Amino acid sequence: MFPNDATAEKWFVKQRWPDGLRCAYCDGDHVVAKDSHPRMPYRCHDCKKHYSVKTNSVMHASKIGYQKWAIAMYLLTTNLKGVSSMKLHRDLDITQKSAWHMIHRIRESWADQTDVFSGPLEVDETYIGGSDRNRHEWKGVDPRAKHQ
Repeated sequence: MFPNDATAEKWFVKQRWPDGLRCAYCDGDHVVAKDSHPRMPYRCHDCKKHYSVKTNSVMHASKIGYQKWAIAMYLLTTNLKGVSSMKLHRDLDITQKSAWHMIHRIRESWADQTDVFSGPLEVDETYIGGSDRNRHEWKGVDPRAKHQ
């Protein structure tokens, strides 16, 4: 889906601004796309700032390309048991330190979502504990427990 950075960048633009470009700083709609600044292709006429898709996002101030960010997000969301920074560094051909940093930023963005449990919630019941006779010797027996 993302053969290069340009394709991944277009996808991120569609995801971030589905209704058209907006300013990443002031949320204004007077935005111009220019090629004069390669790393910051957008300029807001309201606040006069240059910005990119990465600005004020998980990817903020990162020199890692859009393709690698997209693949990292895919791997982290689809893997059942998570992805280690060593695996990500091998898969994306980046340093382990960069992979660790990417993983932590992506996980932080997931933690910001507060409306996860906003609707109905179903919880299975469980019993935690057990009989005293199954305890370890060194834990002792609770004197308040009734013996059978």
